[in-house]
Amino acid sequence: LLATITEVFLQRLNDKNRRVQVSCGSALGELMETAGDLMAPYLKEIYIALVSAMSRYQGRSLVIVFDTLGIMAEYCGPVTGENDLPKIYVPPLLMLWNSISRQDPTNRILLPLMESLGIIAAACAMNYQPFALETFETSMCIIEQVQLILATTEDPAKEEADPIICATDILDGLCEGLGPNFASLVQSSTRYGQHFISVLHALCSHQMPGIRMSALALLGDLARHAPKMIEPALPQLLQDAISNLDSTFDEEMQANLCSNSVWAIGEICVQCGEHSAPLEPFSQILMQHLIGILMGNGADRVSGVPGLAENAAACVGRLANVNPNFVAPELPRFLLGWCDGLSKVLDPTEKRQAFNGLCNALYANPQAIQQVNVGVPDVISSILFAILSWHIPPDFPQDTENFLNGDYGFVPFPPTEVDLGNRLAQLVRDIRSSVGEEAWKVVQGRLPVNVRRLFREVYNLS
Repeated sequence: LLATITEVFLQRLNDKNRRVQVSCGSALGELMETAGDLMAPYLKEIYIALVSAMSRYQGRSLVIVFDTLGIMAEYCGPVTGENDLPKIYVPPLLMLWNSISRQDPTNRILLPLMESLGIIAAACAMNYQPFALETFETSMCIIEQVQLILATTEDPAKEEADPIICATDILDGLCEGLGPNFASLVQSSTRYGQHFISVLHALCSHQMPGIRMSALALLGDLARHAPKMIEPALPQLLQDAISNLDSTFDEEMQANLCSNSVWAIGEICVQCGEHSAPLEPFSQILMQHLIGILMGNGADRVSGVPGLAENAAACVGRLANVNPNFVAPELPRFLLGWCDGLSKVLDPTEKRQAFNGLCNALYANPQAIQQVNVGVPDVISSILFAILSWHIPPDFPQDTENFLNGDYGFVPFPPTEVDLGNRLAQLVRDIRSSVGEEAWKVVQGRLPVNVRRLFREVYNLS
């Protein structure tokens, strides 16, 4: 059936009616989203047809082709970079990109083209390498040109920054796709290699929030994949990231900007390991911002910002892994908010790092549990419910009450995280010993039936 549907769509791509072109391209994109890597056997024919259409289409029809190419990379994944497939569709994209950008780097037809290229570069990974240098230098050239245009434009509109944002996202796609080899790519550019980090700093501190948001995402991926690149400029780049934590959340852009900043700082913490010196000058001001996010200056501040609370919780944990004393002294102020954020972290690696940080901080300041401005049982319950998040099944039901008190549905601690599971079990036992049986009985009495069973069977707590 897929073969038949695909064949019909490819035939209709040749239609000269623009409405048919747009409808067919959109439908093909929706098919890609739905079928995903099941489309692998038909990719070559699809790419050949789309490249042919790209040479004939204009306007909205051409935009749909770009969008479809990006959807293919996103939903079909690495298979779009296998064998000789990239040779079919990447060179024509680059040729068109260069042709239009040389005439006018602000031409808005370039935006969907660049958005697709960023996704393609990430999906193809190392198989994108033959095209990486040209892509890198064209992106840097557009950033350079449009920066100059913005600098000489009085009160530019925010959409005038879009070419820089898209070009930065391509650099991020290259970094994600090439991983540690991204550093070699940058060094191989005689035109931009030496200036890359200074350009990154300029983007992270740019007046346009959208530019800063994309630049901070790039900074986080550089910390994750090519940390040696940012080491010489780390103090300045950390300052850039921290300065974007002052968001007021009046707009979605500001909230996302803050979230990207927190995530990038967390990735930098991971790369520092236990080497705390680079973070020492920034730890206090960073913690003040993170506490404000976790405790919300009133909880409403965070509730409408998807991902921010968990990013902040993960960042605090990662900071505690570098040096628990960066986090532990202030623990009573934000422990409840931290536990709430920890329970929302979904990425397994970030969750593991964050909970290890929680253990480090609590052992560095065990008195914090008694110093929070609520009752000790409330604090312990908050910690337990954060740990409980490791046991929530993927198909968590909407009927929470029945899940907690009806048929038992908790899942075991992930078998890949045995060390952390043992550490959390020891932490809970140590907390019980430190607060005494009376306080512990109050906690036990508050826990739903299935939660008591979980901690009895998995953590040996009666």
